[in-house]
Parts: sequence; C-alpha cells; structure tokens
Amino acid sequence: MTRILTRACPALPRYARRAAGTIAALLLTTFPVSAVPGAAQQELSRDFQKTLSLGAGQSVRIENKFGEVRVHGEAGRDVKIAAKIHVQGDDRDRAQSLLDKIQINVEQTGQGVRVATVYPDVHLLNLEKFGLRIGGKPSYSVDYDVAVPPDAVLAIKNSFGSVNTTGVHGNADLDNSHGPITVRDSGPSRLNNSFGSIDLAGAAGDTYINDNNGSVQASDVKGALDLRNRFGNVTVRNIQGAASIVGGNGAVTVSDAGSATVTTSFGSAEVRNIRGDLTLHDNNGNVDISGIGGAVEISNSFGDVAFSDVKGRFHCTTSNGRVKGSSAGGSAVTIRNAFGNIDLDNILGTLDAETSNGKITVHDARGAATLKTSFGSIEASGIPKGIRAVTGNGGIVLADIGGDAYAKTSFGSISAERIAGNLTAENANGSITARTVKGDAGVQTSFAGVTLESIGGKIVVDNQNGAISVTAVRPASGCRDISLKTSFSSIRVRIPDGVGYNVSARTSFGRISSEMPVTSTGSMGGDSLNGTIGSGGCSLQLTDANGSVEIAKAP
Repeated sequence: MTRILTRACPALPRYARRAAGTIAALLLTTFPVSAVPGAAQQELSRDFQKTLSLGAGQSVRIENKFGEVRVHGEAGRDVKIAAKIHVQGDDRDRAQSLLDKIQINVEQTGQGVRVATVYPDVHLLNLEKFGLRIGGKPSYSVDYDVAVPPDAVLAIKNSFGSVNTTGVHGNADLDNSHGPITVRDSGPSRLNNSFGSIDLAGAAGDTYINDNNGSVQASDVKGALDLRNRFGNVTVRNIQGAASIVGGNGAVTVSDAGSATVTTSFGSAEVRNIRGDLTLHDNNGNVDISGIGGAVEISNSFGDVAFSDVKGRFHCTTSNGRVKGSSAGGSAVTIRNAFGNIDLDNILGTLDAETSNGKITVHDARGAATLKTSFGSIEASGIPKGIRAVTGNGGIVLADIGGDAYAKTSFGSISAERIAGNLTAENANGSITARTVKGDAGVQTSFAGVTLESIGGKIVVDNQNGAISVTAVRPASGCRDISLKTSFSSIRVRIPDGVGYNVSARTSFGRISSEMPVTSTGSMGGDSLNGTIGSGGCSLQLTDANGSVEIAKAP
C-alpha cells in the first residue's frame, strides 16, 4: 500500500502548496509511483545579489513563480537585486543538487533590466531524485527584494506568491496568480490577479485593476480608476477622477470619487460622496447611496434601494425591493418599482413615483408629485405644488397640499386635509373625507359615505349607495355652487348664513327639511323643494333617490 506524506513544506508559501498539491494529485492518478520512505527534511538556501544601473525611462521586468516579489523605490539610478533561493528535500545532497540547478538570469538591454527565475524541469518521474516526497509539493521557492529608481517603469509577472511594491512612481504592470498584490505609493498602474487579493493605496495616475477571485481595495488614486472583479468584495476610496467598477459576486463600497459607474450582480453596493454623476446597476443586492453631487441613475432587481443627499436628477428602476430616500435636491426624482414600498422625504424637485405592489409614502416634496400604485396605499403630506395620487386597491391620505390634488382609488378610502387648491377625488368602493379645502371639491364614489367640511369653492358630489355630509364656507367673493347626488342614503348640507342660494331639492322615498328659511317657487311637497334662500344667486342642487335631504346652517 502506498503511503502519501502530506507534511507542510515551510519553504513554499501556502497558496503555492495548495495549487502544487492539486497538480500532484492529478499526476498521481495517471502514473503509479512508489513512496519514498520518510526522512528528516533538509532545508537549504542560497542568496543572490546583483546591482545594475538603470537609465531614465527604462524598465525593470521581473518574472518569477513559487515565491514572493518585493520591489521598492530607492534614490539613485541603481537596480539592486537581492534574492533568496529555498529548497527542501529528504536528502541533503539531493536538496543541494536541486538548489544548484535553480538559476536567476539578469539581462540588461536598451529597454532596461530583465530578471527571470529559471527552475529545473522537475517531472513526477524524477521527484525522488531530488528527495521530494510523493504526494508532497515542490519544495522550492525564490523570494525577491529589489530596489529600483523611483521613476522606473515596472513590470512583474509572478505566480504562487505575493507581489509587493512601494514608492515606484513609473508606469507599473503587475500580473500575479495565486497570491496577493500589495501596492503603495505608485504611479499609473495596471494590476491583474487570478487567485488572490489586490490592495492599492496611493497611485499618481490612472489605474486599471482586474481580479478574478479575491478581494480588492483601492484608495488615494490621483486619476481615473477602472476596476474589474468577479468573486470578491471591492472597496474603493478617494479617487480623484472617474471610478468605473464592475463586480460580480461580492459587496462593492465606494467613497469619495469624481464620478462613479458601478455594476455588480450578486452583492450589495454602497456609494458615498461622489462629486459628479453616479450610474449604478445591481441585480441581487441592496443599494445605499448618499452625498452625490450630480445626477443618479440606478437599476436593481432584487434588493432595497436607499438614497440621501442627492444634488442632481435622480432616476431609479427596481423590481423587488423597497425604495427609501431623502434630501434629493435635483430638478426631478423618478422611481419605478414592481414589488416594494416607496418611502420618500424632503424632495426638492418634481416627483414621479410608481410601484405595482407596495405602499407609497411621501413627506415634504417641494415640487409637483405624481404617485401611482396598484396594490398599496398612498400617504403624502407637505406637497406645495400639487399632487396626483392613483392606486387600484388601497387607501389614499393627503395632507397639506399647496396646489391642486387629484386622488383616485377603487377599493379603499380617500382622506384629504388642508388642500390649498382644488380637490378631485374618485372612488369606486370606499369612503371620501375632505377637510379645509380652499378651492373646488369634485367627488365621486359608490357604496360608501362622503364627508366634506370647510370647503371654500364649488362642491360637486356624485354618490351611489352612500350618505353625503357637506359643510361649505363663506366665499370671499362671488358664488360657489353646490351639487350633491346620491341614492339609498341621506344628504345633509350645511351652508353659511348670509349667502343666497337657488334651491332645487328632490328625493323619492324620503323627506326634505331645512333649517334655513326658503322662499318657495312653484309646487312644494315633502319630497321636493324649489325656492331661494336669502336673495338667491348660488345654485344648491340636492338629489336623492331613497333617502332624506336636510339643509342646515354652517357653524
């Protein structure tokens, strides 16, 4: 029976050991190999050092695998290469033989300096020759520590190891796989990684970052940022130019950028303090934005949307989540939602909000408001320029409307208070209540009562199968006609003293009564009344099919 030894190899980074272990496992399924008896591991190392001069504008290129690469900027024109070669094996002589075979090639050309690690061609069939245990991992690595002039152009390609650069201000192109990339105080940079994180802080130019499987952090970029990531969280902070971010399966956090474009699929998005415009597309995550100096465009599918302190135009389209926002100061706010509530406060521009299956709540919208839902209620207050509220199956509550108000529902009540303009209310199966309306009131409903109090303008009520109770106030000038109609219920109207009305009241199965003196004209009976109150002038028409009609004096 073959015994596979899996003791860790200290000379090799853990991410390299994992990947190499996977490769070894695949090879073992193809070639049967006998195990090497266990023995004490021999760890050997060799140092490499070389110094060359680098001209202005020239590049330093480093190619490595199985080890870390560290590069830092240092005053002067020298490139100082320091490397340590590590080998581990079961036998000292064999380990020494492998150590001798690992070479570092350094070339200097007109373009700059090229440094490359050259490993021996170690196949599965000669692993034992070098004292490497079957089922183990290639126990060798090379670590670099290189000093370069601060203005050097830098290119690094590494795998199975970390890459770290500090204080190199020339263009940088870093390509790594199976290990983290860490960059500090760089120039314009291009960073690419396959399996590992990327951490950038301080870049004096435009920066491109691409990562497939790791978290990404980028901050203090004095230029534009173009960032792509597939599996991992993204954190971006303090970008002087535009930030373009494409995430796949992780949270995205952005703060302090000139402008931002964010696209992600499965993760939340949080954006703060963008000086210009923001465009954000998310499919399956919550969205939270604040402090946006320009226009905002948001689309989302499955997740809540929250926004605050937006200076420009705001447009949001979402499908399955709540929308909550405040302090939008742009010219217009437009929201389209399918399954979720909309809750808004302190909207300075015009408002157009629509949802299919949710409640709409709006407080303090300084522009005109249009609100629409299918299966949900509407509550709105503090709308100085008027409102249009329409729902299919929910109640409507309006208060402190500075202009005209239009409310329509099918299955729910309508309540309106302190309307500075005209009120139009349409209902099919619910009550309508309005108080303190300075303008006209036009009301239509059925199967529910209507109550109107302190109505300053013309009043028209068309009801079926519901009572009507109306109180008019003295008009400042001219006439304010009143027309009330219902069936199978009562009508009670209170009119101000000292205002003349031409009265026409009829009912089929009920009586007509009046507290106000009526001068009759024509025929008069218990179910009809035609005449004048005072000197006449305003029209008072009361029609009831099967109920009592009462005229009273307004308090």
